[in-house]
Amino acid sequence: MLWASAISIAEAQMAAQPEIPQADTSAARTRPIELLTENGFIILRAWEIDGVPPPISGTYHFRVRNPQNVECDIVVEVAEAIVARIGIQTGGRILLQSSFWICCAERHLAKYVWKIGDYPVNNRLRVEQLDPEDIMSALRWRNP
Repeated sequence: MLWASAISIAEAQMAAQPEIPQADTSAARTRPIELLTENGFIILRAWEIDGVPPPISGTYHFRVRNPQNVECDIVVEVAEAIVARIGIQTGGRILLQSSFWICCAERHLAKYVWKIGDYPVNNRLRVEQLDPEDIMSALRWRNP
């Protein structure tokens, strides 16, 4: 019983200690995020690989690795007409430089490689229209 109370006291002392947040300086934090599709494609944001700021032009470069581990650079363009329409529908909250368009381009690319099972023709994909999920996401989107 003495041993059990010693553990309880130690646990209580540890629980009472305030946690001091520490910065994570591990190499894993500097690696780009990998989006894995259900059929084994991996999508990476090229600007994160290169360590440069994200694009704000509506043209997004991704590096895509297929299930056979072959990499390909893919360009996804978002049509200006849908950028303008969403800008109006969201009262100007989502403009071309919004991170919403990065997520939208990435999602459309992921959906394409998942459905088709291959890279887009000529390594390019153009987002000409938004699906209901994109529109609902845009209406709830908050820019940092």
